[in-house]
Amino acid sequence: MKAASKISNLKFLYPFLLIWIFVNLLQSGFTDLNNDEAYYWMYSQYPAWGYFDHPPMIALMTGTGFFLFHNELGVRLMTVLLMAASLLIIWKLIEDSDNKNANLKYFILLSIILPVFNIYGFIATPDSPLIFFSALFLLSYKRFLEEDSWSNSALMGLSMAAMMYSKYHAALLIIFVIISNPALLKNLRFYLASILGAILFIPHIYWQFANDLPSFRYHLVERVSGLNPENIPEYLGNLFVIQNPVIFPIVIWLTFKRKPENRFDRALYFILYGFIVFFLLASLRYSVQPQWTSLISIPVIILVFRSLDKNPLVGKTIKWVTWVMMPLILTGRLALVFDFLPISFLKDEFHDYKKKVKEISEIAGDRPVVFTNSYQDPSVYTFYTGKFSHSLNNLNYRRTQYDIWDFEEKIHGQEVLYVPHWPTTYIMDNFRKHYFFNGDSVYMKVCSDFQSLQRECVILKDEHYVFKEKSLNSLDMDIFNPYPYPISINHKEFPVAFYFNFFRNGQREERWRISLPDSISVINPGDTLSVNCNFNLGELADSTYMIVVSSEAGALYDVINSNFSFASVVR
Repeated sequence: MKAASKISNLKFLYPFLLIWIFVNLLQSGFTDLNNDEAYYWMYSQYPAWGYFDHPPMIALMTGTGFFLFHNELGVRLMTVLLMAASLLIIWKLIEDSDNKNANLKYFILLSIILPVFNIYGFIATPDSPLIFFSALFLLSYKRFLEEDSWSNSALMGLSMAAMMYSKYHAALLIIFVIISNPALLKNLRFYLASILGAILFIPHIYWQFANDLPSFRYHLVERVSGLNPENIPEYLGNLFVIQNPVIFPIVIWLTFKRKPENRFDRALYFILYGFIVFFLLASLRYSVQPQWTSLISIPVIILVFRSLDKNPLVGKTIKWVTWVMMPLILTGRLALVFDFLPISFLKDEFHDYKKKVKEISEIAGDRPVVFTNSYQDPSVYTFYTGKFSHSLNNLNYRRTQYDIWDFEEKIHGQEVLYVPHWPTTYIMDNFRKHYFFNGDSVYMKVCSDFQSLQRECVILKDEHYVFKEKSLNSLDMDIFNPYPYPISINHKEFPVAFYFNFFRNGQREERWRISLPDSISVINPGDTLSVNCNFNLGELADSTYMIVVSSEAGALYDVINSNFSFASVVR
């Protein structure tokens, strides 16, 4: 009976997966890249052991597919294949039973109606390999619980490394599995699996240290804001949507009714609630993106599926939800290809973006294009035009992979088309305003001798300063040139001015221009200038501030150029 059941599984499951792959390949080929996908494609054009936002697995995926097909299908090819393979592994994770084959249709319906598998079934993001390698890890862990063998231990180690190379959230899954089964900490083969995974992850760790830990600084420090409970409703709303607003409450209800039956069940419970609680607490400090909880789709499918025999209402609900959601899913998927819905998000990201960058390309000609405060614009521009582009950022944005690449040096002194993200009064008065085909507009200007000052080039020598309110204060700092070419302070198009900024509660309250000696007109490569800065604090409150030095180079304003330090203002 079991052999016949397995053959019957193959008869229905594999055709579904083939149809699933075919549909997602069609979707991939006829849907424009969104901005994040273009950014990850840019990763693949500059192979490395790490990137500012993520580990390198997504670059390997997009690069492999793009090597075969130089279009949107190529970028998404590996995503489609890995997500189909993820469903197959999840099916294998479900315990064999007499009714498993009979309930296969519910597994298929669950796969279709969970937004996670619809969205990341073809959209190229780090979440797709994360889900695949996490499912593989859970399969190896399940087998490890059944047979404590060297082969299962090695597979666990390999899958742990692959998970971590996909996305840092994998560490949470590993931690929750260990918490669910503390006996693992007494198991030699589990330690060896962990050591194998750690050894394989060393190249990425080395890359992080070689680049001053950009990913850890960004995810653990830079993106963390003050306490904000208002993020919680947004987080919970996104959680219910991405895991299906009907199926997700069902799995919560089922887990409260039924206790884990074994150690693997216990791991599923800990993964489910561990992710929910962890990101609930994290939402107090920053906005949690919907895809960060995508991994819980694995226990969601398994826990809902196995309840079908004891709870007939679950099967009826799945059927009902499928009837309701299928038209919505089909409409949404078609709307990604054809522009027929009046939804600004779809128009901006999937229909108009490519047309806009091509308009900019016609104006730019052979000139490089420089955008600001957007990693998306240069990525989409380069993908759809094949031309070089770069992005700079300032205090109003965050750092990106473009801060690590040497693109700034490549465009120095060149004639470029500068397209700022947000216009200042100076930009509106001195730049050309271009209207796109859809009525949107942007300011742009051709600059004949481009100069920017994006890197850290100012050293605040102390970690904490004490300044006196309404008095003349002084501060010593070093300004150095981190580039292989001179910095022109009195540049014709991009003259450089430095500013001293005071921040409190994430908001800038004041800034003062730093006066450099008139004799300083150029800072040569390798030079360091010691500058004594005098300024009057005026009406700043008696409080503690974060201070940082920024620069303004013509139209390029509020660029962070120093480390942050603390400052106390006293009366």
